[in-house]
Amino acid sequence: MSKRDEDIAAIKQLAAEWRSGWISGDADLLLSLYADDPVLMPQDAPAVKGKEQIRSIYESVLKEYRIESQSRVMEVEVAGDWGYFWSTYSLAATPKPRGKPIHSAGKSVFIVKRERGGAWRIVRLIDNSDGPPADPAK
Repeated sequence: MSKRDEDIAAIKQLAAEWRSGWISGDADLLLSLYADDPVLMPQDAPAVKGKEQIRSIYESVLKEYRIESQSRVMEVEVAGDWGYFWSTYSLAATPKPRGKPIHSAGKSVFIVKRERGGAWRIVRLIDNSDGPPADPAK
């Protein structure tokens, strides 16, 4: 396996861990996938800088919703210690303790960087939906 192939496999593993963090409701796992100085760029909201600000958002969402999702990595590219991947997703966010799920689908771009020691971490994340979430009342 070439170094490039190894890097692509490692980035795909990062994508799988990302999904696992959401499904398991584990904000610590999600934050562990970020570099020390990340920027999250969510749809319809200002950019969020830094792990602690991102943690606040994730903990709030995971406290109120159980997430089920499907995702597909569409493309991965690496150039030295930098890379990116983009993926598509569909998800259901069900209010806790129970409620009607809110369905959403969209795509995300993750810019990643290799840290000392070789681990790939998220430095920038741009996320947007394919449209407004489906109305749970319907």
